[in-house]
Amino acid sequence: MADESRTVRAAALAFAVAGTGVGLAVASASFYATYFNQPYKKLSHQTWYDAIDADGRIKDLSAVRAGVLDGGIPSSLREEVWSALLGLRKRNSTSVEYEQGKRQRKERYDGFRRRCGELVDLLSKPVKGPVANLPSDLASFTEASRIIAADAPRTSFTYGTFARDWESGIVNGEDITSPTVDWRVAQRERLIRVLEAYAILDPGIGYTQGMNDLAAKFLRDVSNESEAFWCFATFMGGSYRCHFVINPHESSRTGGRDQEGVSDRLRSLGEIIKVVDTPMHKHLSLLKSEECMFAFRAVVVLMARELDAEEVGLLWDMLIGAGDFAPIGNDGVEKLAGGGAKLFLHVVAAALIGMRPQVMACKKADDLMQLVSRKLPGHHFMAHDLVKKGRELMKISAKAV
Repeated sequence: MADESRTVRAAALAFAVAGTGVGLAVASASFYATYFNQPYKKLSHQTWYDAIDADGRIKDLSAVRAGVLDGGIPSSLREEVWSALLGLRKRNSTSVEYEQGKRQRKERYDGFRRRCGELVDLLSKPVKGPVANLPSDLASFTEASRIIAADAPRTSFTYGTFARDWESGIVNGEDITSPTVDWRVAQRERLIRVLEAYAILDPGIGYTQGMNDLAAKFLRDVSNESEAFWCFATFMGGSYRCHFVINPHESSRTGGRDQEGVSDRLRSLGEIIKVVDTPMHKHLSLLKSEECMFAFRAVVVLMARELDAEEVGLLWDMLIGAGDFAPIGNDGVEKLAGGGAKLFLHVVAAALIGMRPQVMACKKADDLMQLVSRKLPGHHFMAHDLVKKGRELMKISAKAV
């Protein structure tokens, strides 16, 4: 589907520029060469199966990572491959041990869900005794569940593995009131449960708007709700966690002073632009936008609203494949791009450089804010090209250190 959409867009552009002059003809030819002569093939099932031995142990992930970084993961393989690349499935675990690990993760997830139920019951009863005697997690959960309930109906879901399995009867929802409900309703209820459980797992974050966009992507292609939860929690709980931290000192799980917040991450984006495109950074400084607050949404939700749905999936596959989600210094995950969201920040920089003429034309900060929030999604950037450009920019940044 994604390959077909790329072809349609390329063809449409070619027709649009036909007969409009030599300059545009050259641009059209370049576009044609980029999108027709460089097909991006997703990771093949055979490559994945070849990486696993007869007992289910993962022999080598190098070919799998290469396939993921080249063209992403097919929907039908995402649950298995995500689990391996995110570190949920240990490389030396047999198939039996992998299934045991899934059961253990489900038990823990079910524990979070039971705690959610206990807190909901407490909220339905009148308070007796001093407020100080109430559970410490009640206030944060109350706030989180209220916002989750408001955000879930507004979350956009796309058809994927879960929708297919739901419609075919392969999976059903334990807490779904009617087995005949539309898959979107089932997804919304799964989303609420996953986000509430995360609020219990990480009370320092609880729930912040935008987390629904991240969780929805994992729910799309992971039918097992517990596994979807753990993929989501691992992905966003690492180097991307700070995207949802407004005040790092209040939200730090450890109380340390080195906890990053989203403003720190945005300043890092500004520093990258300063190195890879100094004139653009000078222009941003003139607009008093060098701290890149205009890119707030794109950074927080990992471009989930800036790219087409299929491209978001491809981008996240590649970020997972590169280990970008893992914090720097986490030796449990192989990091081809260094981890710590370095690759992602360079991808955002690549998108902004791709809009360079429009960015340089902005006369004030509000113009820039409007440009990025409204025009960036309309550019229909290709995830593969953004990641390729992002990795090129990383080389420039590395030389400047």
